Amino acid sequence: MRKLSLLLLILIAFKVNAQEGIKFNQTGNWKETIEAAAKTGKLIFVDCYTDWCGPCKWMDQNAFTDAKVAAFYNKNFINAKIDMEKGEGIALRKKYSVQSFPTFLFINGNGEVVHRTGSRMPIEEFLEEGKKAADPKKNLSYLNKKYEEGVRDLPFLLDYYLVLNKSDRSNADKIGRDIVSAISAAELNTELGWKVIRTLARNENDKLGAHFMANENAYNKWSTAEERDQLKDRLVTYTIYGLMRGSNEQAFMDKLAYFKKSDKIDRRRQGVMLEADYYLGAGRTDDYVKLTSSALTNELKDEAEKLSFLARRASGGKNPNEQVSPAIMQQAYLMAKRAVELEPEEYSIQSTFAWVCLGMKKKPEALTAAKKSRALADAETSKIQKLAQELLDKVEAL
Repeated sequence: MRKLSLLLLILIAFKVNAQEGIKFNQTGNWKETIEAAAKTGKLIFVDCYTDWCGPCKWMDQNAFTDAKVAAFYNKNFINAKIDMEKGEGIALRKKYSVQSFPTFLFINGNGEVVHRTGSRMPIEEFLEEGKKAADPKKNLSYLNKKYEEGVRDLPFLLDYYLVLNKSDRSNADKIGRDIVSAISAAELNTELGWKVIRTLARNENDKLGAHFMANENAYNKWSTAEERDQLKDRLVTYTIYGLMRGSNEQAFMDKLAYFKKSDKIDRRRQGVMLEADYYLGAGRTDDYVKLTSSALTNELKDEAEKLSFLARRASGGKNPNEQVSPAIMQQAYLMAKRAVELEPEEYSIQSTFAWVCLGMKKKPEALTAAKKSRALADAETSKIQKLAQELLDKVEAL
């Protein structure tokens, strides 16, 4: 009994710690924060956010409250959360050229950025970014310096690409092209080659993708079957997108068979999504209705997000005046309604159903969904709240 009580206390303490999350803004204003960094030798982690940014809110609620993240960031950094559209944030946004949100800056006591990253990312990835920033031989400032000194070996270039890709996409693309041009066939058949292929292959026909598709089993010792499947799915999907708007339907269907005839349900679902997009773009109403009707009772019957996505695409999205055939609109309605049945507490799903019903002038259903989406929007950003209110106003005016 005593051991059980001790275990419960440990679990409670762990939960409380996780809820506390990263401790922000404990040093005062920006000048005082810089002074604290200079005095302690720690970097400042700055979460550059705005109150309308959805990914910012996701990071705040998920990544920043994770126990492992909080422990590392609280130990290694002075943490500052600054709204880039208010107070000191306005000047800091200009000084550090913050263009997108969230942007994450790691700044030393001299006010210099030593590492920069951003966007919504998985918890483990965000933790890894913190570890890179804290390592004087892995952060962006160090890698920039080594590149300027002429370092060009492939392991370095790949590390540099991975860091740049989160902060400077234009230069990252250049480094990526350099890596693809420089890597030899012999180097492709190594663990480094696997990392390069996984990171930079774009489709089945480019240099890296073609090599992987012809030598898939050569990478078994450096990767899991799931990782190889994910890469193969990505490469085939991009190839199919290239064929989707072309005139060779047979080539499209032949390639689509990779997904449609798979024994894996996730691949068959992806096949439905791609085929539906093809029929919709080609104006093939009968084929679209047949495919999505089948999917509603088979592959996608429990896939709320996918059904809502298809409904949004088919109905013309947020433009109820767009000319859509009655048969397509009816399918959009059925898919959106099923999505709401599956996940009634999801803002985007309720919103989609409201827009579809608005387009079909089904006011009672549209009003119910619009009111629900407006209520759910209260937990989202101010921008989403505004959009939800605009939708409700349109429905009430119907």
